[in-house]
Amino acid sequence: MAEQQGKRDSEMGEATTTTEEQMRTAKGEVPLMRSKADELSVWQSTLVFKRVGLIAMTAAFCAALDGYQINLNGGIIANKGFIKQFNPSKTAVFDGKYVSAWGGIQSAGQFFGQVLLQYATEGLGRKPALLIIWVVLVASIFTESFASDWQHWLVAKLLSGMGVGMLQSTMPLYLSEIAPTQLRGFFINAYSLWFIVGQLFASVALYRLKATDPLDYKTPIYTQWAMVIPIGIVFALLPETPWWLASKGKLDKARKVLQLCNGGVEGYDIEEQIEVMTSTVRVERQTAEINKEVGSWAIFQGRNLLRFIIAGWPKITQQFVGLTVFNTFAVYFFQYAGNKNPFLVTVILSCVQLLSMILTCTLTDSIGRRPLTVYPYAITVVSVLCLGIIGCFDYTTKALGSLLIFFACLATFSTTGASAIGYAYAAEIPMQRLRARTAAWSLASSNLIGIMFSFCTPLMINHGTTKWGVKTGFFFAGTGFVSVVIAWFILPEVARRTPGEIDELFERKVNLRKFDKYVTDVQIRAVELHGDENAMA
Repeated sequence: MAEQQGKRDSEMGEATTTTEEQMRTAKGEVPLMRSKADELSVWQSTLVFKRVGLIAMTAAFCAALDGYQINLNGGIIANKGFIKQFNPSKTAVFDGKYVSAWGGIQSAGQFFGQVLLQYATEGLGRKPALLIIWVVLVASIFTESFASDWQHWLVAKLLSGMGVGMLQSTMPLYLSEIAPTQLRGFFINAYSLWFIVGQLFASVALYRLKATDPLDYKTPIYTQWAMVIPIGIVFALLPETPWWLASKGKLDKARKVLQLCNGGVEGYDIEEQIEVMTSTVRVERQTAEINKEVGSWAIFQGRNLLRFIIAGWPKITQQFVGLTVFNTFAVYFFQYAGNKNPFLVTVILSCVQLLSMILTCTLTDSIGRRPLTVYPYAITVVSVLCLGIIGCFDYTTKALGSLLIFFACLATFSTTGASAIGYAYAAEIPMQRLRARTAAWSLASSNLIGIMFSFCTPLMINHGTTKWGVKTGFFFAGTGFVSVVIAWFILPEVARRTPGEIDELFERKVNLRKFDKYVTDVQIRAVELHGDENAMA
């Protein structure tokens, strides 16, 4: 019966020409695109949706391997045994060209992984895409385990980057489609939280290894096998997302997933949730046909182009504020700065990141995405500017060395949370029918810039006549300032909004900075049906 209603609605939609008419049903009403469950508060949702919360958190946990692998690959370049084995120059520190090659090829892998996997993510489903990611991660660890020269490590970094990039564009998408509306931000940010936990474990492992056996670099690489096997089991057991199933017309399977995830929640209406999903997808298709925003290039047409830019801008901004300085190449940066124990500094930075993510996870759904993105990035710009100023003096002294670490910690703290929310923007801003493609290309655009900085940053710090060292902070203060100003004007607030509401806000061309104050027709329709209640009966 729901399918017949959808067919009638589709036929009527073909004859409409305005946004308001596109959203009307046969009875002249706005279709239901916000369920009664969406009216719960953040705290109420936390107490009610326990089973789906466990599923989402288990899925997010798999990011720990990515974090472990990324930090391991970034930190192991300061290991004496690794330097002895892989450094063709046979010097105590790698020349910048080798570090930039590894960093650049990893970012290139992220780009290609994100671009290529989107076709499987959209065509086969979110779960099959996760299984493909697992195969790539296994291949990367296998290559690392048997690498013996710097060129082998290049291949390992390419595969590692592909695995990370694939997971970055797929897991936030998966979490946004399976989590309750009020908790989307929490679970998407949980992905970054576990990523950082993995980074912390890698930093601690390398630090302890340096104290016991500074020439052993193989053991940390082998430890990745203990993580990738359980992750394969988790990916195999995870359900497909109900939103993808509904968008493909597989409504019976969508009902089964909703029953599995939320069946025990008192008052939860599975049929109403199915109606919300099918209505949203139907209206999106009608809008796309009327606006002629169809085909392979749809994400770059009309309002979708704006949504694409917004979806990617927070992650692009993280590149311009200097992510590569105090994250990707943290060990290399502090090693060049003369710090006696760069590994310890990375452990400190990882702890700072963990604290930042705990705060971001708990606040993003209540305070919102916009303030937790724009303002922290502004703090990062000030921090890297201070790093540049310190670089004008003798920062090898104890006082300035401590100040250097302080501003690096401040930049890390502010950027970590803002960068994590970038995944929420990438997953939430696009239309449901374009979600996989938009998320993939927006994150890939960020990684294109990341490729450039991965090559350039080590050369800025220590290569040839450049050797800016700590003064590199001046460069990122300038680029970061411009990107943060743009973010202020274009980043909207979409916390606790359903996909149907977000669609309406963009189609009505509401001022981007006033999204949070606008009352949508979708909201009004929900209140008409459910009453002004804040809990499920």
